Amino acid sequence: MEDVPDNLRLVQEILTFRPQIDLISTALGRVGLDLARAHRPDLILLDLNLPDIHGRDLLAQLTADPRTQDIPVVIISADATPRQIERLIAAGATGYLTKPLQLRPFLQALDALLGPGCDAPRPVSTPRRVDVRDAPVPEQTPRGS
Repeated sequence: MEDVPDNLRLVQEILTFRPQIDLISTALGRVGLDLARAHRPDLILLDLNLPDIHGRDLLAQLTADPRTQDIPVVIISADATPRQIERLIAAGATGYLTKPLQLRPFLQALDALLGPGCDAPRPVSTPRRVDVRDAPVPEQTPRGS
């Protein structure tokens, strides 16, 4: 869930390194909540500053809803203060990436949560906290190259 078109385009471009991932996006948090309930994605990428609801409130709804509580949520935000990160991890976020989004940490987060190269997704029913800072990222070329 991202409301800034340039940020969404960046995520789409990075995902060319993981062509097996299908992206469903929305700029509105409430729509994203409905999409998460309907589609049960393997992972939710959540911006904090959405136009209709704050990401922290949306995270609370996602973690409280039995239909979405097992879906890992990675926060993507420009707010990199340790207190903010700790607060959101304690509230149920699986991971936290800062903007501007960097290629390697983003791919590391995907691989840590969805499997190396995202070829072997982990079961949704077993969420886990991950430290993606030191996970290796295999060198790959984007699709269409």
